Amino acid sequence: MQTNLASSMIMGIKAIFIKIAFFVVFSLLAACSAEQHTPYAYITNQLSNDLSVIDTVKQEIIYTIPMGNRPVGIALSKNRVFISNSEGQDITVLNTETMTVITHISTPSGPVGIASNKEGTVVYVADWYQHKISVLDPVQEKVKATIFAGNSPAGLIVDDKTHRLYVANRDDNSVMFIDTDSQKILHTIAVGTAPFGLALSPDGSTLYSVNVRSSDVSVIDTTQAKVIRTIKVGEWPYCAVVSPDGNRLYVTNQDDSTLSIIDTHNPSIIGTVDVGDSPEGVDITPDGKYIYVANWGDGSISIINADTLIVEKTLKTGKGSRAFGKFISQ
Repeated sequence: MQTNLASSMIMGIKAIFIKIAFFVVFSLLAACSAEQHTPYAYITNQLSNDLSVIDTVKQEIIYTIPMGNRPVGIALSKNRVFISNSEGQDITVLNTETMTVITHISTPSGPVGIASNKEGTVVYVADWYQHKISVLDPVQEKVKATIFAGNSPAGLIVDDKTHRLYVANRDDNSVMFIDTDSQKILHTIAVGTAPFGLALSPDGSTLYSVNVRSSDVSVIDTTQAKVIRTIKVGEWPYCAVVSPDGNRLYVTNQDDSTLSIIDTHNPSIIGTVDVGDSPEGVDITPDGKYIYVANWGDGSISIINADTLIVEKTLKTGKGSRAFGKFISQ
């Protein structure tokens, strides 16, 4: 009987150890999974020809990676980052798992704006000088098609749900809707003066055109394909992003060195935040808690608490930080 009792105790202890081991392994796997899904911010630094990679949880720069000649635009897919090198006339492709440059893909002159579909199988590049959009196959590493746009195309956004590409034509004061399947222009809409950055609401129903020279934002109903209102912002606005819940629009103002906060339901400015010198690119973390602003003039990133609208941290990046496009991973 004593033998049976001892045997039962040993089996019980083994079961406890197995449970502890399972818990430890599960915790480690969960930690690894959380680490893999940490959102990173990828900041193009045009004048120092490099890319700053920021861990948005730690709010620290974890990598500085050499790029091509004058990197400007940025587009993200599942495990790739595509960077347009404005004077290098090529696209740098970065593997986000290894943080290494895979290749450089040649493009026509003047690549600035850039966007890709979610899978990263098609990349669109705005050619500033030749007034067209190059459609790149990143696997074959070549331009597979060309779409003629307006004068000086800048900001690009791909909406995978509607199979549309939105293009801001700066020198035509227009925004184009392009069907990504047929590559045909669906609509050309007049907006403010010198549209540059674009932002799309999470549900895809509203497109915002940031108009540099008229210092305003054109609000476009994507179903009706028309401007439904215009919002005045700061001086020389550049880029914008919509919060994940769709309730706010954030707009960078270059000449004011500020960020305008707009209520999207009752379109009006509800706050203004001072940031670094000559802010350009802007994005928001997937949880909507922090706004990142790239400041060209002083080579920095302003990290703003979305609840308090206070700059909680400023990070020094490279020279001429632009981050033109969607630059925070999901």
